[in-house]
Amino acid sequence: MNKQDRARLLAFSTAAVAGLLLGAPDASAAGISADGFPASVPKATCGAGDHTESGLQGETTVQERFSGDSERAYNCNLELVGIEPQDVYQGGYSQDGPAYDGDCAYYGTDRAATLQGIKVIDASDPAHPVVTAHLTDTPAALSPHETVTTSEKTHILVAAQSGGANVAVYDTSDCRHPVLKSSIQLSNDSGHMAFMSPDGKTYYLSDNRNLTSGPGGFLHVVDVSDPSNARELMDTVFPGVVGAAHSFNVNPQGFSPGLAEGTRLYVGQFGEYPYIRPDGLVIQDISDYQYRRPNPQARTISTLFWTDSGGGESMIPIKIKGHPYLVSTDEAGGAGGAGGWDVACARGASAFGYPQIIDVATSCIRRSSPS
Repeated sequence: MNKQDRARLLAFSTAAVAGLLLGAPDASAAGISADGFPASVPKATCGAGDHTESGLQGETTVQERFSGDSERAYNCNLELVGIEPQDVYQGGYSQDGPAYDGDCAYYGTDRAATLQGIKVIDASDPAHPVVTAHLTDTPAALSPHETVTTSEKTHILVAAQSGGANVAVYDTSDCRHPVLKSSIQLSNDSGHMAFMSPDGKTYYLSDNRNLTSGPGGFLHVVDVSDPSNARELMDTVFPGVVGAAHSFNVNPQGFSPGLAEGTRLYVGQFGEYPYIRPDGLVIQDISDYQYRRPNPQARTISTLFWTDSGGGESMIPIKIKGHPYLVSTDEAGGAGGAGGWDVACARGASAFGYPQIIDVATSCIRRSSPS
């Protein structure tokens, strides 16, 4: 296992189970397919002492949810390696997960005034992870919500301010001690979730204004190709029901034949019952921004909406037998918004969120979801 794998394992398990660090000695790291896209990872072999779901890995039954069984973290092929001091890490928060560079993981929190900031965790010794820095020198670092992103190609960390207009760029060449390079103010405020382009030069940011009320959703694009001179490229509003930008993913290299890396933005659309707008996926052509063309625009290529869930978030690119798909994530399920479980069941919707597999090989996108 290499150093980057150790950092990811540390960060993932600290987010999922407080203080847990893990190793996966029986799982093989993903290779790279002939088309440049990551290959499949073999199915993990669960150990005798692992706490696992009764059915498919990642699927919890109604009994598991309401009996309290799911309140204990499920794990398969995970081993406790080391524990981070809780008095240092306490307060870490991010639904969108950590960010990584080299041996380091980065967590942001905006949950308590005494704990605000971005924690820098050195996992080079998995048995003894340590916090090496606590970034509090910008408004973005103090209130990053779900906007902390990194690039291992350009060695930068970028965060945006929740409830404000600040975006901060840090140099992570020494991953244990990030150095502030830019701190800029956007034309509008309230950062929510973010994604870094595969080449580490463009930062995409959603804005939580009008996420559950009002027309459309906001999208910011920030040029971070020169970390010392970050600049805003766009601040726009999706019109009407076209999209309420919640979270993003960008097409990686080798994802779709003939499609250049970083030219498609897959926007998870936030919906909440009763719907101002439904859940869904908005696919946009962002070539203008990738190539820094004059008067850039994000052009909507296709959309896909559904009303049996709520709080759509990330759209994760995967390939199955060489075919490109997105796997959707969902924050709330059909019970999100007004009414809760009873209303969800009454209208035939799932009370809980679930992923969907969306075929994006052509402009005619379609989904496959549980019945």
